Amino acid sequence: MQQSGFRSAPVSQALLYFIVASSLLASILDIKHYFHIQIIPHLWLYRQVWRIFIWQTCYANAGELLFGALVIYHLRTIERLFGTRKYASFLVYCFVTTNVAAPLLLATVFRPLTFGRMNYLPPGPTPILFAALAQYHAAIPGVYKFRLLTSTNSNGEEGPGITLSDKFYVYLLSTQLALCQPPGSLLSVAVGWVVGYAWRMDLLPKSKWRIPKWLFKDTQGAEFENLRRRLREGEGVADANQGVGQRPLVRQVLDQFRGAF
Repeated sequence: MQQSGFRSAPVSQALLYFIVASSLLASILDIKHYFHIQIIPHLWLYRQVWRIFIWQTCYANAGELLFGALVIYHLRTIERLFGTRKYASFLVYCFVTTNVAAPLLLATVFRPLTFGRMNYLPPGPTPILFAALAQYHAAIPGVYKFRLLTSTNSNGEEGPGITLSDKFYVYLLSTQLALCQPPGSLLSVAVGWVVGYAWRMDLLPKSKWRIPKWLFKDTQGAEFENLRRRLREGEGVADANQGVGQRPLVRQVLDQFRGAF
């Protein structure tokens, strides 16, 4: 059964609240200009290395914030699959890795190749979202498929079309997020996707690292214990009903209408 909301996904809920709050706060205080990265002048001239540690902590405009929030909400299924501790460890690992990898690639590879034209890295946690999207692509199967018809024949029969799955909506939101501020946003997407798949295939050092257990409350164990208790109670009721015996059909029908008049 599919769970609604953020049930069993506290890390996704906290991440969504944090991104919305930090983005709104940066806009209210008019400090959004501190979060993006320009190789020149921020890093090479002004030596503002601190930007590397904060550029993924908020979005700069409402469009990116909206699409990012929707992607976070849909990717909560990854947390339910991994478990809260593993998913939180994955996000922290990808945050640290992409924080350094994206500016480094921009400064040493893409800026020289484009003769200085590619110099801007937009703020926002797009890399870690696409690292999580890589897990979603690899691990979450489609629930259903549907077909978009591109044309119909003259006799009313179905013509050629495109078959899509329910995951198409998540990919559509992610594409909108990736195209918000190209080419810098595309670099963030590529770095996040590669880091996500490299983490999944154990190609990165310390990819098995986990946050200490004592930082997390064992909510899943409590849920399982509650489920076992309800099953035991259900078995007890079933045994009691068997001891009493099955009700006649006429009594069952009358019980349905008892108290209705």
